[in-house]
Amino acid sequence: MQRRDDTPPVAIIGGGICGLTTALALERRGLTVEVYEAAAEYRPVGAGILLQTNALVAFEMLDVATEIRESGMPLSEVQIRSPNGQVLQAFDLDAEQDAFGHRYVAIHRAELLDILRRNTASPIHTGKRCTQVSDPANPTVRFADGTQIEPGILVGTDGIDSTVRDAVTTASKQSLGTTVFRAVTSVSLSEQHRTTGFEVWGNGTYTGGAPVGPDEFYWFATAPSELSATAAVDDIRAFFADYPAPVPAVGAAVTADELITTDLADLPPLDQWSRGATVLAGDAAHGMLPFAGQGAAQSIEDALALAAALGSHTSVADAFAAYECERISRANRVRTESHRLGRLGTMQSSFACRLRNTAVAALPEAVFKRFRRRRVANASVFPAEEPSGALSAPETPEERSV
Repeated sequence: MQRRDDTPPVAIIGGGICGLTTALALERRGLTVEVYEAAAEYRPVGAGILLQTNALVAFEMLDVATEIRESGMPLSEVQIRSPNGQVLQAFDLDAEQDAFGHRYVAIHRAELLDILRRNTASPIHTGKRCTQVSDPANPTVRFADGTQIEPGILVGTDGIDSTVRDAVTTASKQSLGTTVFRAVTSVSLSEQHRTTGFEVWGNGTYTGGAPVGPDEFYWFATAPSELSATAAVDDIRAFFADYPAPVPAVGAAVTADELITTDLADLPPLDQWSRGATVLAGDAAHGMLPFAGQGAAQSIEDALALAAALGSHTSVADAFAAYECERISRANRVRTESHRLGRLGTMQSSFACRLRNTAVAALPEAVFKRFRRRRVANASVFPAEEPSGALSAPETPEERSV
């Protein structure tokens, strides 16, 4: 794609999955982009991630889906189970493969970031922690190292604790009051678990995971009331020792160094993602709980939708309006769904948990299949088309008054 010299330069604050995908999508539209990442360097740390089918369909538009699939683990099936091992529901991923050409892929988050970085031509500046954004119409971005930039367009992909968001809205994150344990560990799995992802809806906890490689497994669990946020690995292992395979084997393999503990939080639904020349995407706009498995996928959809809007409108204001029209309602619906699932998945009452699992098991498989099919079919996915016109900078308040 030829670079468009007639467009305002774009600065992306946050070089995570959403930021790098946005950079890649904007490059394909010919826009000039620079990425500013808070971390001093990209390191091979973090947990895994389960990319659902709509994420892979979106990545196909950017020509990176094959590399992601080959670097991760395409799953044959995903199961929802009870603590005694009963399969409450199973997702038919072959049907999604047949319909959309893709299925779920589990991958180490660091590997996904490496793939996106390798495919992104735009400069990526590390050690650039954003501390303030002034005047969203003509943004000045200040960093902790004392430097500043004045981009034509500012995209905030700096996560649920976004600084850029402060220039757009006063909303802030809200805690679920629950901690989640995560880890990627080396473990030898039996054949039946080598390509299967799962969730166990337990009593006061929600646990699961998926293989991210031949002998690597991404595991997560919310902390039940019996375990504190600072629980030792031995205590966590003991609690899940009677859960269905492969949970005990994975727990036995996890070390204290591999364990990542975080508080779960999300954002309230926002009805505005932009002001002036400043716009939000990803967790900065719709930070959601992980229970729907859609946090990354919705961020990836944001990237394609924003790039399509900026590439096909002649003003920033029109582009942002089109982007918000495409994305806000869908992202907020998924965010609300994930919040409700979080409440259901972390219920502490044993009786309520049994009722929940009974209800899930009673749902017809066709209902789940229809729901998942609609989610992929309605994804905000746009081909990397040629831009239709030059993009102009937004008017200043003085220009608008003329």
